[in-house]
Amino acid sequence: MADIEVGPETEADNHWSYAVRVFDAGRTHDYKVTLSFQDYDLWSHGRVAPSRVVEAAFEFLLANEPAGAIMSKFDCSVIRRYFPQVDRELPERL
Repeated sequence: MADIEVGPETEADNHWSYAVRVFDAGRTHDYKVTLSFQDYDLWSHGRVAPSRVVEAAFEFLLANEPAGAIMSKFDCSVIRRYFPQVDRELPERL
């Protein structure tokens, strides 16, 4: 299993931004990720910190594709374009 490190949070008008680092199979992968307030509410209903939602999003992604296939910069809403089941499955990881 890969190790996921979610960096410090930066808040903007309608989203949070994070630097995420994934250590997988001896390689390091770096990402710039945003999480909208809307997706945060949809997935967590405010039960956990936004950074935990980002971590769960990476857990979900890594269960469905290799770390090297994940875009280096994206908003978490993009996940549902490739994996429509994310809205059902991600909350179960929180």
